Amino acid sequence: MSMSLSRPVGLTNWAAREGSRLGPTRASELVAAAVHAVASEAAKFELDHGRLLASLEAMRSEIASALAACEEAVAEERFEYSESTRSLLALLGERDAATCCHSRATGEWARRLCAAMAIPPETSALIKLCAVLHDIGKVSTPEAILFKPGPLSEDEWIVMRDHAAAGQRVLDQIPTLARCALIVRAHHERWDGAGYPDGLAGENIPFEARVVAVADAFHAMISERPYRKAIPPRQALEILEAGRGTQWDAAVVDAMLGLFHRARAGQVQVQASTA
Repeated sequence: MSMSLSRPVGLTNWAAREGSRLGPTRASELVAAAVHAVASEAAKFELDHGRLLASLEAMRSEIASALAACEEAVAEERFEYSESTRSLLALLGERDAATCCHSRATGEWARRLCAAMAIPPETSALIKLCAVLHDIGKVSTPEAILFKPGPLSEDEWIVMRDHAAAGQRVLDQIPTLARCALIVRAHHERWDGAGYPDGLAGENIPFEARVVAVADAFHAMISERPYRKAIPPRQALEILEAGRGTQWDAAVVDAMLGLFHRARAGQVQVQASTA
């Protein structure tokens, strides 16, 4: 009997999600137990045990790296964010671990965009905070809609879209985070005015919200959702470029494209120097 092993889809996404939900230590224990169980049961089958064990070890190492990153992010979050922010993220994580993980990742992409655009540190910190909190309004979204495995109906989309305004309502009630309220409300507005909840257009959309919108859209596209698979980063960048100046602020899209173009240029230089 021959077997072909391939890397499981969403492995690091799973590690980040479960590391956030259970804690890195408990998630690591579960991974170790699963690897041991698979290795033990494999003895009953005719297969290449050496290859299986090597693949299991590679998988375990990859998950361990993702969990270590998760642990560092949580430690950084404790230092960087206020008690109010940490409490909201804990609440969101209990409701929807995947959305909480997406929120943290959106904050990191927003930070990178700010660095690429040379945004001053104080504004950059505000944008990252708003990015982390951009989906906090989903704590009020009914579970039947939030976790629906198929496409939403028009009525369900109306409810789902309320999360932007709900986020504002939540943050308006927390004095230390009220400055984020209008930015969170506007993170689904479009440059051409076809967004929601207020139909703002162009520079009438807060600049901070325009940055969050690109960071949010990019990470959402490269992440799995209950109703669709993740798409490759290159395809997500093509979608951003196609929406440049219509859905998203062209300058922010250019900054995101630039992040990847510089990374690819760096890879070419490294390959040339080692050739």
